[in-house]
Parts: sequence; structure tokens; C-alpha cells
Amino acid sequence: MNEDEIIKRKVSLSDIIHILNRPYPVKRIRISQGAFNFLPKKALSTLNKMNIKIEVIKLKRGPKTKVNQDNIFMLYKSDLSAYEISKKLKIPLRTVYYHISKIKKEEKNKEIY
Repeated sequence: MNEDEIIKRKVSLSDIIHILNRPYPVKRIRISQGAFNFLPKKALSTLNKMNIKIEVIKLKRGPKTKVNQDNIFMLYKSDLSAYEISKKLKIPLRTVYYHISKIKKEEKNKEIY
């Protein structure tokens, strides 16, 4: 069976007890950073005593984007204007500007390193 448990929301001590009472042994709990911040100290110490590893994972917040940023990047690099990209991909102009600014920030960060 699955020996991992993934937690994406705030948990209480009773939630931890519920997880530990599963029919299969839990050896590792993967928890989001936000949920980890609210994990009770008693729960942490109890899990450590039981040799259950706690792994903090980074999750992306919000809904997944429906726009393929690679398409916008390719069209942007082929010298199309934001307006032309928005018409071609049938997405809002503001969305195109948002992704272009993200692309520029990523390029600037690459130049620094």
C-alpha cells in the first residue's frame, strides 16, 4: 500500500491521529509549507518519536493556467505585438502582457546568474 500521506491544508492533532489510524503504516508525511506552519508542536514531536518523516513540499498556488506560455514566448520572439498574439491565441490582451512581463523577468534573472 501507499506509505506516504500528502497534506495540503491546515491540520489539527485529531487529523494527525486519523492519518496514523490508517490500515497501512505511514512512514512519511508530505505537507505543504502553509500547512506545516500551522502544524501543532505536539504533533511534530509525536511524529518524530514514531520515526515518521515529515517532508515539506512547495506547491504552486492558484489554478493552473490555461495558456501555454511557450506559445506566447515563441510568438513574442518572432516580433509579433501583444495585440497580434492575443488575437492569434484568442486570449485577453492583459494575459499576454502578463506573460510577456514574466518572460522578461526570467530573462533578466538568467542574465544576472
